[in-house]
Amino acid sequence: MAEIKSFFYKLFDTVDYDIRLLYYHIKVFSRLALRGKGAYIGFPSLINNPAEVYLHPYSRLQGYHKIINGTGKFVLKEYSGASLNLLVVTGNHTPTVGIPQFLLAPSHINDVEKDVIVEEDVWIGANVTLLSGAHLGRGAIVGAMSLVNSDIPPYAVVVGTPAKIIGVKFSIPQILAHEEKLYAADKRFSVGYLNEIFEKYYVGKKVLGTDAPLTASQEVELDKTISLLKFEYQNR
Repeated sequence: MAEIKSFFYKLFDTVDYDIRLLYYHIKVFSRLALRGKGAYIGFPSLINNPAEVYLHPYSRLQGYHKIINGTGKFVLKEYSGASLNLLVVTGNHTPTVGIPQFLLAPSHINDVEKDVIVEEDVWIGANVTLLSGAHLGRGAIVGAMSLVNSDIPPYAVVVGTPAKIIGVKFSIPQILAHEEKLYAADKRFSVGYLNEIFEKYYVGKKVLGTDAPLTASQEVELDKTISLLKFEYQNR
């Protein structure tokens, strides 16, 4: 079976991208609950229930992702992206007397489904698993090979199984400057709220981000990328 799947994956990869895009538009894109402007889905792609998948503007799913959902929603909000091999599972099986696991999984009897929510501007590294009820706060970073099964606060940097906070993406002044660029005034975090979460989660934690001015070559590269992706800032 593995050899057959590998053969078809390779065959699919040889097909012209525009043809694959048309095929996937018919099969998946047209059934998504939301596919916002600029939202990107890489190949191969496995989505059980596209009708409960919400891809907000300029969100990105790299290839080889698997979204195993029934009634549970998967929401990927603006500016957020996931690297290769993302696994999302919105359901949990409930052990049920008299029903062996062999029958319980495919029958979905007594399954409990919870939404998986990824807020704005989140980065999800390669080979990450998001389990039922996971909620990633705005601006969070999830390190490669991590597993998330709970709430992750905004701007946290997390790694591990289950994921634990090891740092924070930006300092408070950096977050204020960052959000002024990305969000309308009424959608930005307040200084008071940021102070609260920093006191609760980030005391003594390392700040990973930078606010150093871009070099001339970086400015050129950024402009090229914005043009290539036809990018526009949202919520303005």
